[in-house]
Amino acid sequence: MASKKARDDIIVFFENLLARRFSDAARALEVIREKRFGKTEFKEGYVNALEGLLISSRSGDERDFLNRASFDISSMKTYKKEFRSIVRNGINSPFDMGFFSAWSDLVQYRLNREKQD
Repeated sequence: MASKKARDDIIVFFENLLARRFSDAARALEVIREKRFGKTEFKEGYVNALEGLLISSRSGDERDFLNRASFDISSMKTYKKEFRSIVRNGINSPFDMGFFSAWSDLVQYRLNREKQD
């Protein structure tokens, strides 16, 4: 759903988020907010998820899924499958589709990084 330019900015966000460069991730998030991709409600859900990822990463709160989840390859494949299943089968709201698509994209990004290492 995202244009090539938006995807590139999303990758920059993920890179900075996972490297714990939160100021850079926040700047990338601001750039993403200005991009046009998907319908408005989908984009709002997607950006909302990215905001939550940034807040969760900054806080380090172990109650948050991002901070307590196992990110080994097997677990990430399971998460990706579950997020994609939710988007395909269980959601009618474009906002929710955007939200879970962002999570799925994060997991896919991490899987791609694991393959490169």
